[in-house]
Formats: sequence, C-alpha cells, structure tokens
Amino acid sequence: MLSLNTKKSDAQISGNGCDFGGRIAIQYLGSATYYGNSNDVVEVYSTSSAVPINKGNGKGYDCDAINDYDAFQVWDPSIQPYGANRTVPASHDIRRNPSSRQHECVVASSRYATPDGEGTIVGYTYKDPNNCTSARPNNLPLDDYLPFLVLMSVMISLPFIIKNSIFI
Repeated sequence: MLSLNTKKSDAQISGNGCDFGGRIAIQYLGSATYYGNSNDVVEVYSTSSAVPINKGNGKGYDCDAINDYDAFQVWDPSIQPYGANRTVPASHDIRRNPSSRQHECVVASSRYATPDGEGTIVGYTYKDPNNCTSARPNNLPLDDYLPFLVLMSVMISLPFIIKNSIFI
C-alpha cells in the first residue's frame, strides 16, 4: 500500500523584537540614530512585521500571537455532567531584559523613516508546536486509484507504442 501524507506545518518562530504597546515588531531593519542624536543609537524594526501580544483575556493560546499570560479558569460546558471550570495553563513567550533606557528600539516603515512607535527589545517565541496543531493530514492513498492510473498510462502510451512498433 502506498500513501502520500502531506501536513501543513507552521514552524516555531523565536528571536528578538521591539515591544511597543501591545505588539512586537519582529523584522530587524538595522540601527539608526534616535531623532538625529548621534549619541543615541537605537535598533529599527519594521512596522509591518508587528505581531499582537495575547494577554489571555479569557482565551487560551493563540497561534497567531505572542502569548504572555498567567494561568486562569474558564467555564467548560463540555465537562460532564453539568460543566465545570478548567484551568488554562500560563504561557510566557516574552523574555524581558532589565534596562534603564526609555527607548531601545523604534518601529518604522523603513530604516530611515519617521518612527511609528518606540519600545524595548525583548526575546519572543510563538507558534509553539505543542500548542499549535496543524491541519489534519491530507492522505492520498494511491493504491485506491491504481486501476485508473494504469488505464490512463496505457491510453497515453498506446499511440506511441503503435506508431513505433514494427508489425511483420
């Protein structure tokens, strides 16, 4: 039996980014002076690469966000017999480094554009494969279609075989 399995997979993403008010910009563009001050150099991140931060707020792990929340309780009506609270485990996917600087990074559309915001540099991780299950595998069992495949092969190759054969 021959079967091809394909599976959509979103790989875990981690690195450093700029935390600026509920979002983290993850695409590094380079460094630049802070509003022209040559003594103050900041890292610049792309505004368009910003990923929202999920603070919990009654929902669990969000694969399209960077999660940072403590454990909490939610009502689950599927728990027999009448429903009950279940605990959503904490997720802290942001690593903050202590800093005395008010601005370590800025977000902008390009390296030398006027900043859209400023913030602090953080480490992040998201799309944890333990929490983000991919779509169900698309199984394609070729042996189920083997008669059809053989018939199609014969029909396509038959004209070539007849044309190139010598009948005596």
